[in-house]
Amino acid sequence: MQTDHPYIGVDAIIRNDKGEILLMHRTRGAYKQLWGLIAGKVEWGEEIENALKREAMEEIGVEIGNIRFTGRYYDKIGRHPTKTMICLPHFCDIISGTPSAVSECDEVKWFKPEEIREMELAYDHKLMLEDLKLI
Repeated sequence: MQTDHPYIGVDAIIRNDKGEILLMHRTRGAYKQLWGLIAGKVEWGEEIENALKREAMEEIGVEIGNIRFTGRYYDKIGRHPTKTMICLPHFCDIISGTPSAVSECDEVKWFKPEEIREMELAYDHKLMLEDLKLI
C-alpha cells in the first residue's frame, strides 16, 4: 500500500524585456548540475502564489509579482524521480531585487530562447517552455 501522497509544485517563468528566460544552475537534488526554472513544493497550508514568492526569495533573492497561471499543469508519472509531483507553472515578474544564487543553486543567468533549445534542463522544464512556445 502506498503511504506517500502527491506533492504540488510551482514553477516560476521569469522573462526580461529582451525575451530572455531566467534559469538557475541547481546544486541539490536529483537534477543537480542542471539548469532549471525557479521551482519548489507548496508547503502545507500555503497558497500557490505565496509558494512562488517564497521560492523566488529563498532560491534567488528576489521579490516577484504579477503572477499569472499559464493554464497548464504537469503530472506525468516519473516527471520527478522520487515523488509524485503535480506542477503548476506561472509567469512572474521581478518587482524588486537582483537575481543571485542564494540557495539550491550556484549561478543564476538569463538565457536566450535559442540557447535553451540546445540545453538539457531539470525536471520537465524544457517541455514547459516548449509547450508555451517560449523556446
